[in-house]
Amino acid sequence: MRGVQFLIDNEGNKTAAIVDLKEHSEFWVDVLAECGEPTDFQFLVDGQGEKIAVLLDFEKHGELWEDVYDSLTIESRQDEPRVPWEEVKRQLEEKGMLNV
Repeated sequence: MRGVQFLIDNEGNKTAAIVDLKEHSEFWVDVLAECGEPTDFQFLVDGQGEKIAVLLDFEKHGELWEDVYDSLTIESRQDEPRVPWEEVKRQLEEKGMLNV
């Protein structure tokens, strides 16, 4: 996922995401508009003290991460070709995966 890296525990489970704020600045503006200035986030800063990434701990920020993930997934699929619903429905019926 572009602009996102994950932290994992010793069992390989994802526990947090680090979101690049330059790559996803619009997302962060939306978060600030909705939540106000965050007090419980941790940031990665550059040499000048500029916030360049935010750490989203899944236990603390699980709902926010779900929103971010959904937005990034939608964004990544914007250029994919569209398939009309009738065609999808027909294909599912042919495979026996949809009974109408």
